[in-house]
Amino acid sequence: MPFCRTSTDNIAQDAKLAEMLVAHSPAMQNVVKLIWQVAQYPSTTVLLQGESGTGKDVVARAIHELSSRATYQFVDINCAAIPDTLLETELFGVEAGAFTDAKVSREGYLLRADGGTLFLDEIGSMPLVLQAKLLRFLETRSFRRVGSTKEIHVDLRVISATNVDLQSAVAHRTFRDDLFYRLKVITIYLPPLRERPEDIVPLVEHFLQLHSNGSEEPLQISDDALELLQQYHWPGNVRELRSVIQRGQILCDENIIRPKDLPESVRLAGRNVGQRLDELKEQLHLPPEGLDLRAFLSSIEQKFIHEALEACNGNQVRAAALLGISRDQLRYRLPPRKRDQ
Repeated sequence: MPFCRTSTDNIAQDAKLAEMLVAHSPAMQNVVKLIWQVAQYPSTTVLLQGESGTGKDVVARAIHELSSRATYQFVDINCAAIPDTLLETELFGVEAGAFTDAKVSREGYLLRADGGTLFLDEIGSMPLVLQAKLLRFLETRSFRRVGSTKEIHVDLRVISATNVDLQSAVAHRTFRDDLFYRLKVITIYLPPLRERPEDIVPLVEHFLQLHSNGSEEPLQISDDALELLQQYHWPGNVRELRSVIQRGQILCDENIIRPKDLPESVRLAGRNVGQRLDELKEQLHLPPEGLDLRAFLSSIEQKFIHEALEACNGNQVRAAALLGISRDQLRYRLPPRKRDQ
């Protein structure tokens, strides 16, 4: 059942969400709308999709904090950070004597999250055997500790997140289709920072305040440094921006971040593509012994294609746009085994 918000709740919760999530762009305003809608249905499973560093963990916590489950625990587990052999016991718990090292019974993340929210980050890394057990739990809301026959029932919401294309993983049989459809009752896509430039300045202001540490002289940034931040493409998204501001705080003088305090990759963004390519061409010289021009140009082409696909998380349409060619032209240049991925 959904919970009802009073006018007092509206004001307090709007303020809480504004503190947690910077959302000035239309794309992020849509995300905020979905957060509000999902929060009112505390049993609905949610799938968060987006590149690494876009703030999926922040959105998951916001959904929890704005729901009726906020008084209970928000428990997060990174499925990619725990070895496959340990993930099952971490998730479901273990009964004493289940195996040699299991001296005492131990609760898992599911029981710890009872009443609250379980956040499964990097869900695409979960092994297939464990996916089947997670699906059973989602269907029954009950589970057994490893080595036990006793059913334990819990009431919680499951939010999962991934930075890979689960639809493609299903097609390649590395992710169960039944689990995929069970997780994606509601899907929220978090756009990369380069697709929402309106959020860069508000995010910078937020991180400046965060890293001021309550000092009498607040952390600031110069106009030319801010302009460089706006021109950069942010492959690491919001997480990278926060790190850049933190670095600037350490290196800057008089509490003002200037271009010299920014990483070289950000400073180089201030020069246009033509200037950077001209510099690159100046560094190339024909070796005295000559070269295989066709092989050399092919290797450069493959390097740029690989980097474009990596930057776009394997999305061929976006990678082709980044390279200024059509998707068909990109696929023609790919090795046969990669064309249909």
